[in-house]
Amino acid sequence: MKKYLHYILLAAIIFTVSCNHHEQLHQPESGTIKAGNFQVYYERQGKGEAILLLHAGLQDHTMWKEQVKALSAQYEVITADLPYHGKTMGSDTTLLVADMIKILLDSLQLQKVSVAGLSMGGSVAQDFIIAYPSRVNKAIFISAGINGYEKDHAMDSISTNWWQAFRQALNDKDTIQAAIEFTKAWAEGPYRNDKLQAPVSKNIYSKTLENLILHKMEGWPLLQDHPPAIEKINSIPVPVLIIDGDKDMPYITANSAFMEKNIPGAKRVVMKNVAHMLNIERPEELNKLILDFLKQ
Repeated sequence: MKKYLHYILLAAIIFTVSCNHHEQLHQPESGTIKAGNFQVYYERQGKGEAILLLHAGLQDHTMWKEQVKALSAQYEVITADLPYHGKTMGSDTTLLVADMIKILLDSLQLQKVSVAGLSMGGSVAQDFIIAYPSRVNKAIFISAGINGYEKDHAMDSISTNWWQAFRQALNDKDTIQAAIEFTKAWAEGPYRNDKLQAPVSKNIYSKTLENLILHKMEGWPLLQDHPPAIEKINSIPVPVLIIDGDKDMPYITANSAFMEKNIPGAKRVVMKNVAHMLNIERPEELNKLILDFLKQ
């Protein structure tokens, strides 16, 4: 009997050690790097060719949770908090976000990566590719706008009304209302009404409020304006996949169509019955699109 108990105890110890070792292998590396006057927070996980994921405005690296889980089985996945978001701290009014990303990749000793960006992260990705095309394998622009698009294209009334309501809430220092307005537009979408009760809306509202309280909209990632991306979007030389949802804001739909037409060789996929934060709303479908594109 004692011998039998001894074997059970030994097996339990081996199982526990094995589980702890497995968990350690799957824990992301994390840290901060100095770029200008920013301390940029990043996480990296997995092995293989590298892909950098750039988050949406008023969100942070955690929005990519399901993508990191799916992609890190085959790729090295890097997520970072962009300036004035998440755990990235500091203020710098001169450092272009494209240069910040280069500094991050240099610090991580990554010469070449694929890049995927959602919304604001898509605009950041465009700037980085235009500035440093030799550092990029492939690009995925998800629910993305283009810096400078509004200068030559009239903004639709739905997107304009949202922007005015959001700015009014910020001017009134009503952080809660600003988070509500942001969530209505970018999680719920203009063509649905879930009254902010859906899990995606709750997630986005919580993270938006957290960022507004922590960073107080004191700044934004600095994009290149001389010239803006809209004037060089047709120079992007790498394979590009554009993904947007058919329930997104009209502004995003128009930007996606413009990229499809003007980026040489770009492919576009419109996901059905999904709004802006489609990586959270339909992660499995998006993950498959990303993986298929990376493998091509």
